[in-house]
Amino acid sequence: MKTPILFLLIFLAACNQPEDKNAGTKDTTIVISTDTIPETRGTVKTAPVADYTENINDELNDWKFAVSIYETKRTFHYTLRMQAKEVRVSDSLNIPNFGRQPKIEIHKGKEPFTCIIGFLDKKDVFKEYRKVSFKNEQLHISTINNYSVGAYRTTVK
Repeated sequence: MKTPILFLLIFLAACNQPEDKNAGTKDTTIVISTDTIPETRGTVKTAPVADYTENINDELNDWKFAVSIYETKRTFHYTLRMQAKEVRVSDSLNIPNFGRQPKIEIHKGKEPFTCIIGFLDKKDVFKEYRKVSFKNEQLHISTINNYSVGAYRTTVK
């Protein structure tokens, strides 16, 4: 008779595990996949998504400094068209995938014939990306900041 009671007491003592102090404070991370935005566009707009124009004073000609950004078939890839006087140049522009449709903007620069190309992040904050300027009769494009997006995965225990 004592054996079943002793066995029952040992069994209850073994089942009573001490609480883990970190069990209630586990950090939960929700991962939202960035593949919710398609890699290709269904329709490509022919009008520029962003543009900037500034007239260049000249007595004989109607010259301008202009920058326009156009969509391509790829969602995060754009065509950049620049003009200063009679110089016309095209370049490409790649925007990082922040898990939302990209919003491109062009802001006026601090110097004359200068503009800043950028995009809005998830919090609608303008992120400067490239600088286009026309100085000493030359058209310049330079990268101001580099951006990248990383994906992190942790195993759930």
